[in-house]
Amino acid sequence: MIYVNHRLAHIVPFYKLHDEHHKLVATSSEPGPNWKNWFLYLDNWKVTVDNWIIEVIPTLIFSYLTGYWFFSIFHYIWTAFLQEHLEHNNKLDLYPLTSGKWHMNHHTNYNCNYGLFIPLWDRLFRTEIR
Repeated sequence: MIYVNHRLAHIVPFYKLHDEHHKLVATSSEPGPNWKNWFLYLDNWKVTVDNWIIEVIPTLIFSYLTGYWFFSIFHYIWTAFLQEHLEHNNKLDLYPLTSGKWHMNHHTNYNCNYGLFIPLWDRLFRTEIR
């Protein structure tokens, strides 16, 4: 679900808020998470709305429909405390996890590496580039 939403964000004009994310992402130099992330507020309002459309709301809907709230809890922990320092850190190479170099490759080549956490869907749809 997140893979499809992320891929659509690069195709559908409605999703153009996602471009802002690509402009602003840089590895944080501050130790620990940014306190604004605790409220799922990211770099600015555009990036925050983009994240809610692509990831947060679909994850909440999925959790509600399945009754598996673990997914929403895990996603909150990821977004609030880990994402900035793992996913957007070009120095990390945690393959087969989609963090560090793998995800930052997506920021320089918009046609690949849309997956979150693992590259399963990128492999299936042949959008994975290491």
